[in-house]
Amino acid sequence: MSLAPAHVAGAGMVRFGKYPADVTLERMAAGAARAALADAGADLGQVDGLYVGHVFGGPVAGQRVAAQVGLDGRPVSNHENYCASGATAVREAWVALAAGLHDVVLVIGVEKMTDRISGGVRPDPGDLDAAVGYVMAAGHAMSARRYMADHGATREQIAAVAVKNHAHSVHNPFAQYRKPISLEQVLGARQIAEPLGLLDCSPISDGAAAVVLCSPAGLRRLGLSGPVPRVLGVGLVSGAVQTGLGDLNAEDVSRRAGEEAWKLSGVGPDEIDLVEMHDCFTIAEVVRMEGLGLVPHGRGAAWAADGHTALGGRLPVNPSGGLLSRGHPVGATGAAQVCELTWQLRGTAGGRQVDGARTALAYCKGGTVNGTDGGSVTTVVMAR
Repeated sequence: MSLAPAHVAGAGMVRFGKYPADVTLERMAAGAARAALADAGADLGQVDGLYVGHVFGGPVAGQRVAAQVGLDGRPVSNHENYCASGATAVREAWVALAAGLHDVVLVIGVEKMTDRISGGVRPDPGDLDAAVGYVMAAGHAMSARRYMADHGATREQIAAVAVKNHAHSVHNPFAQYRKPISLEQVLGARQIAEPLGLLDCSPISDGAAAVVLCSPAGLRRLGLSGPVPRVLGVGLVSGAVQTGLGDLNAEDVSRRAGEEAWKLSGVGPDEIDLVEMHDCFTIAEVVRMEGLGLVPHGRGAAWAADGHTALGGRLPVNPSGGLLSRGHPVGATGAAQVCELTWQLRGTAGGRQVDGARTALAYCKGGTVNGTDGGSVTTVVMAR
């Protein structure tokens, strides 16, 4: 199956971080939206519809944003798929453009977490995982322990993911954290869930990101010509029911997400030049890259430690700094990844630019459902 590509005419973000109460979700979303529209050279009258990804925004958050931006009265849809919410909004916009329903749409991912979340995010209260006290950090800590036991990886190799991603974020003006960290700092940080410490975990964040997506007719409407980055395909899969204990790090859901990406985009894993990966924890980057088939099985941590996934390496991962240092306002993450891929494929990413980037992938995994291998996973494949 193949749908027509969507063109990314504009991208915009507000810096991720922790904001006071008067910096509302609507205000952040409007800031990102205006930046994306300005980048595309689009005025409000040229926008056919609005797609908004958020988790904690409350009822009709997208309509509240639309009213503030000046897009009231347009079709607005809200998308909640936990951490994959922003990317799911991108997917639905891509489908609408391919169907000929719209020609120019605005996609926003947004979240205000600092005044709505205490501690880490948790499963739904009615889920068995929540009933037994499961938190995301504990699940990833078990993943790290199992990975080290099965593959001979060291704690230092896993910690190298955080060192790498913080080094990348130094060059990202939208990142929550823009200072490098040392391996010793990661290993010596306050423990959260053994063996993972504070710097192995993505932070609670506020922020918004937006993109203007167009059909070819939409590009003509905006008066744009020349190469414009394209969304070739957006895969979406959900966790499948598991039987037996299985392999904690098998990442079958990532394998299926990868297969969906390759099928929809016509691009293979050997053609990917860079990846924006959902590194909510250091170990998550490792096992998900392996699950996608982009890194040899059991070698992801070693690749990070050896510099293969750093800028200048074989396959740069998270040149933006990723969730660990760019920040992780959950509903905004997928849209922020698409912004980063857009800038990389344009060749305008500055000090974090991946040389010669032509094809890129973004991966988001959102939520847990007891008895399955995940909630939802999105994969976005883009090319210049």
